[in-house]
Amino acid sequence: MRASGQLEILGRFQRALLRDLEPVQILRNLLEVATEEGVERAALFLYRRETRELMGEVASGRGRHYTVSAIALPLYAKGPVQEAFFAEGPVRRGEEWLLPVVGEEASYCWADPEARCTVRPRATWETRFLVCPSCPYFAPKGVLSLEGVPQILRPLLPLLAQLTALALKNGELLSERNRALAELSRHAEALSHVSALAREVVRALEPAAVLETLAQALSGRFGFFRVTVALVKGEKGKDYLEGYLTVRGKDVYWTEGISRIRLSLASSPDPLAKAVRERRTLVVARESLPPEVAQEMGPSVAFVPILAEEEALGAVSVDHGPGGPGVSEAEVRYVELLAGVAGVALRNAQLYREKKELSLALAAERGRLFQVLEELPDGVVVLFGSEGFANGKARQALAVGSTVSLEDLPAALGPALEGGRLEFSLRGATYSVRGKQVGEMRVLVLHDITERTRMERALREQVAFTQTLVDLAKEALRQPGLAPLTGAIVKRLQALFGADEGLLLAEEGGSQRVLYSTCALPGPLPRPNLLEKALMEGKPLGAGVLEVQDCGVAQTLGLQSALVVPFRAGGFRGGLLLGFQRERRFSDRLLSRLDQVGTLLALVLEKARFLELLEAEEERLKALLEHSQGVVYVLDGEGFIRYVSPSVGPVLGYDPEGYKSAPLRALDFVHPEDRALAEALFYELLSHPGEVLTGEFRVLHADGTAIPVEAWGRNLLADPRVQGVVVDLHDLRPRLEAERLKGEFIAAVSHELRTPLAVILGLAELLREEGLSPSAQESVDLILESAFRLKTMVDNLLDTSRLEAGRFEVSRRPVNLRPLLQDLARSFQGVARLSGVEFRVEVAELPVMEADPDRLVQVVGNLLSNAFKFTPPGGQVCLRARQEGDRVLLEVEDTGPGIPKEELPKLFQRYARAKNAQTRGVSGTGLGLFISKHIVEAHGGQIEVESEEGKGSLFRVILPVYGPHPSG
Repeated sequence: MRASGQLEILGRFQRALLRDLEPVQILRNLLEVATEEGVERAALFLYRRETRELMGEVASGRGRHYTVSAIALPLYAKGPVQEAFFAEGPVRRGEEWLLPVVGEEASYCWADPEARCTVRPRATWETRFLVCPSCPYFAPKGVLSLEGVPQILRPLLPLLAQLTALALKNGELLSERNRALAELSRHAEALSHVSALAREVVRALEPAAVLETLAQALSGRFGFFRVTVALVKGEKGKDYLEGYLTVRGKDVYWTEGISRIRLSLASSPDPLAKAVRERRTLVVARESLPPEVAQEMGPSVAFVPILAEEEALGAVSVDHGPGGPGVSEAEVRYVELLAGVAGVALRNAQLYREKKELSLALAAERGRLFQVLEELPDGVVVLFGSEGFANGKARQALAVGSTVSLEDLPAALGPALEGGRLEFSLRGATYSVRGKQVGEMRVLVLHDITERTRMERALREQVAFTQTLVDLAKEALRQPGLAPLTGAIVKRLQALFGADEGLLLAEEGGSQRVLYSTCALPGPLPRPNLLEKALMEGKPLGAGVLEVQDCGVAQTLGLQSALVVPFRAGGFRGGLLLGFQRERRFSDRLLSRLDQVGTLLALVLEKARFLELLEAEEERLKALLEHSQGVVYVLDGEGFIRYVSPSVGPVLGYDPEGYKSAPLRALDFVHPEDRALAEALFYELLSHPGEVLTGEFRVLHADGTAIPVEAWGRNLLADPRVQGVVVDLHDLRPRLEAERLKGEFIAAVSHELRTPLAVILGLAELLREEGLSPSAQESVDLILESAFRLKTMVDNLLDTSRLEAGRFEVSRRPVNLRPLLQDLARSFQGVARLSGVEFRVEVAELPVMEADPDRLVQVVGNLLSNAFKFTPPGGQVCLRARQEGDRVLLEVEDTGPGIPKEELPKLFQRYARAKNAQTRGVSGTGLGLFISKHIVEAHGGQIEVESEEGKGSLFRVILPVYGPHPSG
């Protein structure tokens, strides 16, 4: 009895759940039956995927007198309903039963995710409300809550949950069916619009009407806010897309010729051009459009190409405006359908217009058709059935009248009358005949190809002739020297033209010589001869009949006809004579080909001559290297000798061929004490390809003597002509001996000059103290300045000698330079007055420093002497001295002519002087700055120069207060 009652109750629940298919009514029916069966309160919570909430309706009371209220429970919140939603079976909490409503074939992995979850990312008890709803295996649909459940209903609770899930599934299927029907209805309505619009578009016979109908339909019937149509224009490869019209609301804007839309189809990134270029629809979000365009557009814009048989005719863009929705996929398909119909209609309209224009043109031209046929260069025969007419060229070719019948035509034209193509000859002419049948009309076109056939034959002959020349050139280029080369040329050309005799003559520097002849010649060539005539005229000659007065060579060799080909290559020229012992006729075509023979002769003979000259040049170079006073080495990248000049024998005493018998390393011949220096130079050459580097070291003579040499090296490993490191050694012994003698001479002369200079300076100082008249005082100052300048020159010569001998010294001691500089400045005041130069002295307080006072006064004196020497009258010289930190700065600035920029790097070299125009004729040895630089560097300082040509110079001496201690 109990089981029967349970089945009845379950049946009532089933009927209630299946009574309606609408989800809302299903819930109401379930809650109503539950309360009628004694449940005090019932609720059904359904899961909403889009909000991740459990939306529930709660019923209270019994019978039909119950109340219903709605409630929403977030999935992330903790509560009994949320826990039951993830449970595997019914959950009881006191008097309340919570039944999870789950779909079919559920795995219940969400009930215990840590043990059952197999997908990534794996869910946990804490994260399953976030992870599981996105998993494809997640099947819960909601939770059924029942309070006060009678005892008889409790065993039925699992079945009741399954019936609820089944009812919800039926409701979902119904909703999906209703949505599909509604969508289908919308598609049917839209397709009816498309069909009606297609009929309207197709009926339009003008392109403008087709495009306006399309745009108005998309705007009016499909509700697009804006419709823009653009057409493809321009030539193939240079075509572009131009705006044609725009519909916005009820307004139509014709923009052809004035549109802002003008896009290159080949390169424009605009989606309108891209849709046409790629022949596919593009739906672009507003964010991807340019800002100035996007502000007027809807959320998305569709760009659809207008195609006709895969040919892009234009494009249409549609959108729903700034406040409207995006363009849907269904709308895109409708636009594509209409664009396709519009493409066909647009092509038909264009064809109709062309046909109309063609009809008018044909009507206008029909009257002149026969006249045009008469003027055609080809023959034309038109047959209607077996009768027809022929134009003038056809009448001339076929010897027929203007009216022609099938029987009048040659039988050979039969295949052409059937639509074929053939060639046939008639009365010495060759014709290409094409035929075409159009209904009952047959047309024959006769094209005269006599000249083309002749040209093809001539071309074949030219190809054969050119191939012969190519073969001749290959054979000639294989010959090693000029003599065998000329023999090969004459014999090959003699065979090519079928000549009996051949003669090749060359002329260079006014003298002639026979390079090759197939027969013996009695001494010099007799005159007149065709060779000289061809050389004079500079073009090939052909003599079909030779007379004695034409060519003395012909009589000597018994020739009746001859061909002469002149050639010229720079100052080298000559000619080829091919003789025939019987009379020959030479065509203009043959003579024109001889120019190619002349060009070939010039090329190959010039090549042979250059090879001979090259061999002679190599022999001359070899002789020069044998007698050179230097030794030239070519080394590989590891320093092994690959070549050495023959001069290594007389200079160093070694066998020039010795490196060929065994690998020899060049550094092994360097003096052991200098080997590190030479090796450093070699590796520097390897790291600086192309640069010229120099060095000095000693090499070993074959007898063991150490010979000082200067090495000039250049890395030419990358040069395919050398592929090595070139090193040129020069013996330094003569130069060193000359420098030694020069040093001894300078030292002796300088020493002898110092004694009379000391007397002159002493007497001049005594005279200056005698209180002389101003004019006499100026003379004494001039004597002192000149003697001081001469003493400076002598000191510079002596210091240079000491520097070269390595005996140059400075003697440092504590000194204050300020009074010394002031005394030096007073000695130059007379020079300033005599030279008309303003002399400014700005010497500040200076610290006591370790320095050689005499040497530093010598440096400043050199700088002041140069400044006054080069500064013109009216100029200015300034001496400045100051302390900056732990440095003392001495500066001499002038307003002289300045120093050229290119002269600055070598200004402090020995005997170096600026070479600008303003310094020419100014005396000096060029040693002052050279010595000054060494003095300053000996104090641990440096000397700098700043100069701009035409604006003066500034020399700056920078000295440390505490200089370097002298090495002991």
